Amino acid sequence: MQEELKTLGVPSNRVHEVIILASVVEKEVRFADDFYKAARVFQNRLDINMALQSDATVSYGVGGNTFTTSKADRSDKNLYNTYLYPGLPIGPISSPGSRAIDAVMNPAPGKWLYFVSVNLETGETVFTETYEQHLKAVAQWLKWMKENPGYE
Repeated sequence: MQEELKTLGVPSNRVHEVIILASVVEKEVRFADDFYKAARVFQNRLDINMALQSDATVSYGVGGNTFTTSKADRSDKNLYNTYLYPGLPIGPISSPGSRAIDAVMNPAPGKWLYFVSVNLETGETVFTETYEQHLKAVAQWLKWMKENPGYE
């Protein structure tokens, strides 16, 4: 593992941080290009001290394994809750692959601050720069969820 991290350009003083963030990226998106965009979103949020607000970390912290989280889940005071606690969660939430690690080390250029998977079947994800744009994407997701009951 150390050799692979070295090959991917992970400095020894950033291994823990990179693995944590890569583990979140690994759980949040499905497509190769989206790994790099999601990594950019999280880096942009960290750069401006904005909460990561990752449903994947929330789900992990409450012992779940679902696509969506409830208001109660997002209010839970577990230390993986990136809605409540700023910065990275206290540890990794998955075992990230080399693509997720590379994405964290080389995020796509962009000003995105938000993303939402608007189709849980295909993994289609919309990345946006503003909250207003994000709300439109969330409306797409809610419409899809209504048309496709049974997804969590």
